[in-house]
Amino acid sequence: MERRSRRKSRRNGRSTAGKAAASQPAKSPGTQLWLFPSAAGLQRALLRRVEVTRQLCCSPGRLAVLERGGAGVQVHQLLAGSGGARTPKCIKLGKNMKIHSVDQGAEHMLILSSDGKPFEYDNYSMKHLRKKIIQITCGDYHSLALSKGGELFAWGQNLHGQLGVGRKFPSTTTPQIVEHLAGVPLAQISAGEAHSMALSMSGNIYSWGKNEFGQLGLGHTESKDYPSLIEGLDNQKVEFVACGGSHSALLTQDGLLFTFGAGKHGQLGHNSTQNELRPCLVAELVEYRVTQIACGRWHTLAYVSDLGKVFSFGSGKDGQLGNGGTRDQLMPLPVKVSSSEELKLESHTSEKELIMIAGGNQSILLWIKKENSYVNLKRTIPTLNEGTVKRWIADVETKRWQSTKREIQEIFSSPACLTGSFLRKRRTTEMMPVYLDLNKARNIFKELTQKDWITNMITTCLKDNLLKRLPFHSPPQEALEIFFLLPECPVMHISNNWESLVVPFAKVVCKMSDQSSLVLEEYWATLQESTFSKLVQMFKTAVICQLDYWDESAEENGNVQALLEMLKKLHRVNQVKCQLPESIFQVDELLHRLNFFVEVCRRYLWKMTVDTSENVQCCVIFSHFPFIFNNLSKIKLLHTDTLLKIEGKKHKAYLRSAAIEEEGESEFALRPTFDLTVRRNHLIEDVLNQLSQFENEDLRKELWVSFSGEIGYDLGGVKKEFFYCLFAEMIQPEYGMFMYPEGASCMWFPVKPKFEKKRYFFFGVLCGLSLFNCNVANLPFPLALFKKLLDQMPSLEDLKELSPDLGKNLQTLLDDEGDNFEEVFYIHFNVHWDRNDTNLIPNGSSITVNQTNKRDYVSKYINYIFNDSVKAVYEEFRRGFYKMCDEDIIKLFHPEELKDVIVGNTDYDWKTFEKNAHYEPGYNSSHPTIVMFWKAFHKLTLEEKKKFLVFLTGTDRLEMKDLNNMKITFCCPESWNERDPIRALTCFSILFLPKYSTMETVEEALQEAINNSRGFG
Repeated sequence: MERRSRRKSRRNGRSTAGKAAASQPAKSPGTQLWLFPSAAGLQRALLRRVEVTRQLCCSPGRLAVLERGGAGVQVHQLLAGSGGARTPKCIKLGKNMKIHSVDQGAEHMLILSSDGKPFEYDNYSMKHLRKKIIQITCGDYHSLALSKGGELFAWGQNLHGQLGVGRKFPSTTTPQIVEHLAGVPLAQISAGEAHSMALSMSGNIYSWGKNEFGQLGLGHTESKDYPSLIEGLDNQKVEFVACGGSHSALLTQDGLLFTFGAGKHGQLGHNSTQNELRPCLVAELVEYRVTQIACGRWHTLAYVSDLGKVFSFGSGKDGQLGNGGTRDQLMPLPVKVSSSEELKLESHTSEKELIMIAGGNQSILLWIKKENSYVNLKRTIPTLNEGTVKRWIADVETKRWQSTKREIQEIFSSPACLTGSFLRKRRTTEMMPVYLDLNKARNIFKELTQKDWITNMITTCLKDNLLKRLPFHSPPQEALEIFFLLPECPVMHISNNWESLVVPFAKVVCKMSDQSSLVLEEYWATLQESTFSKLVQMFKTAVICQLDYWDESAEENGNVQALLEMLKKLHRVNQVKCQLPESIFQVDELLHRLNFFVEVCRRYLWKMTVDTSENVQCCVIFSHFPFIFNNLSKIKLLHTDTLLKIEGKKHKAYLRSAAIEEEGESEFALRPTFDLTVRRNHLIEDVLNQLSQFENEDLRKELWVSFSGEIGYDLGGVKKEFFYCLFAEMIQPEYGMFMYPEGASCMWFPVKPKFEKKRYFFFGVLCGLSLFNCNVANLPFPLALFKKLLDQMPSLEDLKELSPDLGKNLQTLLDDEGDNFEEVFYIHFNVHWDRNDTNLIPNGSSITVNQTNKRDYVSKYINYIFNDSVKAVYEEFRRGFYKMCDEDIIKLFHPEELKDVIVGNTDYDWKTFEKNAHYEPGYNSSHPTIVMFWKAFHKLTLEEKKKFLVFLTGTDRLEMKDLNNMKITFCCPESWNERDPIRALTCFSILFLPKYSTMETVEEALQEAINNSRGFG
């Protein structure tokens, strides 16, 4: 049968106990009204006023009638045998107040005024609830009300958790916000005997309260104190929910009916009296398109408009099924107007509509003209669309101006209203993690913010209202969609709004549960690169703005902490996606705006108290978020840490010197510096001998180096040359401490070391000592070493760097997908490395590598070279390195960054070197001697230029901070003449250059400096 695409859903009454005589209903004139069970007197009374009837509402023993105009509610008592003919009681509100709608529980009534004010009426009093409400519903002894701002309120009895606010009280007369649904754009609410349901605008259903028979549809019978999402509907979009006494019904947009809960009387329509714990399709109606449903206490009604028929099932105890009897009915059957005649309405009329009401053991069918305007019981929260935008813009300075401003305030002050404005139309065949149409949101926001007055209003609404109502306690995923939506609004990216909008947004996100945070991160992972980058920039800009006004107040620390935590979440997402470069997260302004001494001290204090109850971090520690540090900032932090340690040792030595005679302190402990005196011709021997005599604490003092027989005051230059010469000797292949794979420029630890393990420990100490003293050294290790220092696993790419030929061969092996793989390669799980043959697995030499196990083979090969074969000597090296360096700070670096800071760089820019030159009085860039010098210098080979750097600075390596800042200062001693050689003050990169008059003299002097670049004095 063809199904109509358009349908009307009407709200039903609710089930409560009640009895009336079971008899055949009388047919009203014009077939406009049917009562089941019939009540002749009541029916006549209703028919007389049917044309002005606005709403009918059933409850135990009562029928409430609201007429057009809303002046008052007529309450009819449905007493057994009375026929309902007694004079009704009239309930009115205050003077000039009109009633919009009404609902009833077992002993109370809710009345909603036309202007959204709810009133509660019971046997004793009427209470005014001061909230603007658009929907109301009553359970037996509890009530729900949905506000225009999308907040759901609950009050009354709470013995089974039916209020959805936990079990903190058994009942309350004060409306409580259902926090677990905060931010969810709700379309409809319903209440049963002691359970509650809410339908969101995206089609999700939430249930809570009593669950003895499975009426919550959650797959169990455990009552719930908080709203829970009903699952297992196979992506059906639900458009209406109805609660019976202990059963529930759902109607989808395709006209399918699902029921669950108590089935004792057949009220589920499954031809069974079994209870159902999850929504179950009513199979008897699956061929039809149900357009309306209603639930009584133990019975259910369903209307199929294409047939013009109403189907009923469940308890027939009082004749409420309209089948001419009082027996229960286990499956849907058409309602009858007599024992032999089914009720048949005009199925294709466009002038009339059926209003179907069920409550207690009563059913009412009202067939009225659409123009009569039966009350709309599904008033929805205000939302925004393209038409609204055009009207807002056009309404400026018109009579609707004040109304337009109120609309803007309502929507942009409510998370639910704003989210509900941009819901995507979900097809039943898809399950989307986000129900928002973000493209629509972007377009509307863009159009709105073209007008300054609207931009200002939106900003004010977000700041004063919406951000304070963000639902960080609300578990449903769709409640979190406001967090996806807000960053799309341009006002969030206006730099002046960082403190009023971006910071509060970040603080709320930081308060979320881990589960909610994970939902956000999963969403961020789906964003396009440009959108994700824009989100990162929003928080990064806020951090920079806060640094501009940084005065260390508690509020500012809290602001930055929240912003950095947000960036941390985004960075974590980016690490998985690898979508944006690390530089996007780096705050370059830290280098000049952060007090690095204070930062290091805070790190130290935090570390001292991290495992104690005294650890209360009130000040933000920026370096706990290393991704915002660029490499120069990390180096500055490292050097500041070194400087503070050195100064601390000096101060300690000074204090101890006063007690030397009494305490008998060692000579080394009293020294404020770590002094090394070495012979050039016995450099390694002298260094290792002296290292073995020093205590660990002495090593972390300022290093002073002197070469025996040479005059040189160590202000940095001597140290540089010391490390340059020392490492040059120790890494030589002839020395034998490291192995160099054939055809490679990198070195690695040997499988069978020539020296004892302790020498590798000392080598690690020397590498750490070099770094501790802010020196760079030529250590041709592959990136793999720096990964291992940071506890990261080396990869095939690292093997390609260490041994290009081997790495290339293994890559070829991985890339080959041929059927004759074993014949082509014919290899086994054993390797030949560093003149040693080893099985990668037990009996590996007899196990052939094939297409199935080749990846395992490559993985084990890499692991053997970088880990297993060198474990003993590497661990000694690592122990020595971290004996000198603070592991916590070192691990702030990425492997590439750590390599740069330890090894330095050789990306020379000789033109910049000349451009950055400084000239003392007597020289300038156009002086003939200077012109000849640079001409001669640029004619040198690369190796000669590097030797000149050693002569000038003590090393040919550049620190990261010097890459674009290579400097040389030219001095011209007046007493020198052309016979004097070029000299250098390495500590300050000063070149003493006599005023040579010929190019030949300059070239000879330059060559002499290069060839005699070592030594002082």
